[in-house]
Amino acid sequence: MLFALVLSLAAPPPELLVFAGAASKPVLDEAAVAIQQDLGIRLTFSYGGSGTVLSQMELAQKGDIYIPGSHDWLERAIERKLVDAKTRVDFVFLRPALLVLKGNPKNVRGLADLAREDIRAAVADPRTVCVGEYGEKVLQRAGQWERIMPRLGRAHSCEAVANLLGTKTVDAVLGWDVFVRWFPGEVEEVPLPPELTPEQASVAGAVSVFSKHPRKALEVLRWLAGPKGKAIWRKYGYRTEP
Repeated sequence: MLFALVLSLAAPPPELLVFAGAASKPVLDEAAVAIQQDLGIRLTFSYGGSGTVLSQMELAQKGDIYIPGSHDWLERAIERKLVDAKTRVDFVFLRPALLVLKGNPKNVRGLADLAREDIRAAVADPRTVCVGEYGEKVLQRAGQWERIMPRLGRAHSCEAVANLLGTKTVDAVLGWDVFVRWFPGEVEEVPLPPELTPEQASVAGAVSVFSKHPRKALEVLRWLAGPKGKAIWRKYGYRTEP
């Protein structure tokens, strides 16, 4: 009995593997430290495009939590029976946006300007990255998809397309409104007609069907959606209310 108790006390904290969209990396890396302190749960991460990390999780048949860059990919994971729909938790809310460098030096006034020869613009890959898919929808609604989409550079993740603008590699990107707060004083938003962005996205997560610690995984999701978790999301510019 005493021997069993000693073993129990010496057992390392459970370690959970999280497959997550790369845009959430700063939030999740910071939250992981507090989660280990509060819940005694250690998190490790595999970051990338939402579709890419979902495929990784499916192929590896392992992982405890899936947190894509938007709810669309989570719904696909639910349809493919890769996560438990009952464990879905929404954390924050996003809106697709046209973003340029501060002061708008190239005088980008709308989507049509992305077709100009002097404009370098980019979007995330719509096949595997949620913000790229939203950008594609915006162009389709505007009737500009065929004209503009072939001209746009591609990025492999949400974080990568934001960094293209933040490092002044491009003049404009189709991304999320939160990018303005990721690069304060360096990036601004060019307003788009409301009919081009009628929906908002949410960053949400759920427990993987491959998890060996589903209760612990759900604890983590609820912590991220709780007061301490929301404070970290807000720190990085996310809206925690719709």
